[in-house]
Amino acid sequence: MSEIDKTNQEKGSLLVWVTNPAAAGRIVARAKHFASEKGLELKVVSVQRETRGNWEDTIRDLERLKEAATKSDAELTVVYSDDRIEAALKLAESENPRAMFTGVPEKGSASAFADALYVRFPSVTLYCVDTKGEVNEYDKI
Repeated sequence: MSEIDKTNQEKGSLLVWVTNPAAAGRIVARAKHFASEKGLELKVVSVQRETRGNWEDTIRDLERLKEAATKSDAELTVVYSDDRIEAALKLAESENPRAMFTGVPEKGSASAFADALYVRFPSVTLYCVDTKGEVNEYDKI
């Protein structure tokens, strides 16, 4: 392992989960601020269902997600899976992040995705960015 890889591994990472192109910029910007304060490497990830048709919308959405990552000096990693939650859990396990950020659904609706992350990684703080850009620690199951 190179010295750069060792330094990045010791520094730790912040995983940012994005799927909604309209919210991605807000979520990634807040995560970047947090990562900068904590000295963490910012990693932006989108887990998408396998693409079957509707290529124009898919490409447009991925371009917007990539733009949000690029504006925060991060790269976008896209993972394709029909079981998006399981794919995300496997990726998070391999990355071993210090913290994670995600968006939150509208008030009153549950987030199976956030719940799964929270349950599987109880020692990793999960932060949620709401529609106003407010950041809160996730603590609801």
